[in-house]
Amino acid sequence: MDCPDAYVCIYPEANFGGQPWVRRAVDGSVNDLPSMIRDRGSSIRNNSNRTARICEKRNYSGRWVCVTRSGGSIHDLRSYNLDDQTRSLKINRNDCG
Repeated sequence: MDCPDAYVCIYPEANFGGQPWVRRAVDGSVNDLPSMIRDRGSSIRNNSNRTARICEKRNYSGRWVCVTRSGGSIHDLRSYNLDDQTRSLKINRNDCG
């Protein structure tokens, strides 16, 4: 499934495989991801006009990586030591950092 415009999508498999968990960016951050994707995310795509920070632990803590707006993506979270360690998602209006 392709990630819709204005959404952030977290996939359970590398290279955007499997059934993604989708979040409309305007709905804001999620401090504890739902069980279907919690500690299972392997890739992420951001088709929103906001930046998305995927974090290792609840409440936006631990290691994290920021995905740029408007089509930014990470095809394999293993390269960031975050494969299957997705616990929270911070949606920001500012740039990555």
